[in-house]
Amino acid sequence: GRVPAPTAAMAPDRGLKRQRLNGEQQQIKAVYAALEGHDFAKLQELAYLPGGYCSPELRRSVWLFLLGLPPEQAVDASWRQLLAGVEHDATEARTMHADVQRSVYSWDVHSGLRKTARNQKRIQLSEVMHAILRRHMGRLAYFQGFHEIALVFLEVGTPSQAFHMVERLALFYLSDQLCLPFERGLTPLLGVLWCLLELLDAPLAQALAEAECSELHFAVPWVLTWFAHSLPRLHQQVMRITDCLLAGHPSTVLYFCAALLIQYRDVLLQQPRELPDMVCAVQNLPLAEVDADDWASHTRRLMQRMPPQELLAHLPLERWRALPVTSPVLHWPPPWAASVDRAKACPAALVSGTNMSRLAPIYSGVLPQRQPRARHRSAAALAVRSILRLLRGSSGAAGNVAMLFRVLGVGGLAVAWALAGRVLAWR
Repeated sequence: GRVPAPTAAMAPDRGLKRQRLNGEQQQIKAVYAALEGHDFAKLQELAYLPGGYCSPELRRSVWLFLLGLPPEQAVDASWRQLLAGVEHDATEARTMHADVQRSVYSWDVHSGLRKTARNQKRIQLSEVMHAILRRHMGRLAYFQGFHEIALVFLEVGTPSQAFHMVERLALFYLSDQLCLPFERGLTPLLGVLWCLLELLDAPLAQALAEAECSELHFAVPWVLTWFAHSLPRLHQQVMRITDCLLAGHPSTVLYFCAALLIQYRDVLLQQPRELPDMVCAVQNLPLAEVDADDWASHTRRLMQRMPPQELLAHLPLERWRALPVTSPVLHWPPPWAASVDRAKACPAALVSGTNMSRLAPIYSGVLPQRQPRARHRSAAALAVRSILRLLRGSSGAAGNVAMLFRVLGVGGLAVAWALAGRVLAWR
């Protein structure tokens, strides 16, 4: 009847469990402290650490803060009055109904859901989306996949909280997809993703180009739904990634796309340079096995290597001009945190009494700033770094140099080569 003494094999397991538990507790304390201190910068940092915002309950509070929503505003249920004017026989409403009826099946948490709970969730999802589109009729239009993003927020908060969070998301993060036809909204974003991939991993970009995949159509569901359509685990993957997407620049989803492709670059580089083979390889990537913490950490490193503003500075002029003037990637930070110290921003104080919706780019008419003028300086600095890596025999550097030749031309690259030689001589 005695409990066996722990063996040598059991001791490390217990130690690892204790270490992991301590790490989770420290993360939770850090998130609470940053939230109470209205420390946006700290929350942004914590989003990329293991566990992110840790739990649906804590995420609800953090996500509301990141979207500039005071708790009292998020429980306002007056939005339900908008449902009285919904025309359920309209084409858009029928499309939404068909998508909603297929939803609440995708993620692991839905596998054992009872029929009544599933149907209730679908009703709530339909109401939230209809109310948002009704309030912004003539500005926002449904796209297939919007329901999957909205459902993520319904899994975190109440219907009222989900309505207010998704409305902010629609206006300040997803307006390219909701306001414009795909060729004018989504396609330019995929063009930015292509430029990012060229800058981060030129050999991989070259392989995709040789397979006629440079338009990156396989990434459409990733960008459209913030990976909600493609990842099977809600808490460990979808919500974990959403922590980072809400804490960062609207282009963050493009970095997650690039990080995923780079993670599996060896698999992709081994594929025949044929479109069906390459697309099949991407579609068969084992996304269910992806560790979201590692993925987030990798993405963070890529964003530090090529920050969003520097990415925009590197865009070819035609890519820059293709972006809608209302694109969220050109209007950052959002108005509830603009013109203040973001590290100590307090959205609750900033938005009270303000109709924040009217400050969204699709309403305000505020034009974005010109393309960053540091473009050529940034490209030259990147060229110097790439040449140094090439001279040291680093993989991928040759492809980066070739890409930069197209940006800088012969003269610019020659200057960068000379500068790299001076750096080596000085060292």
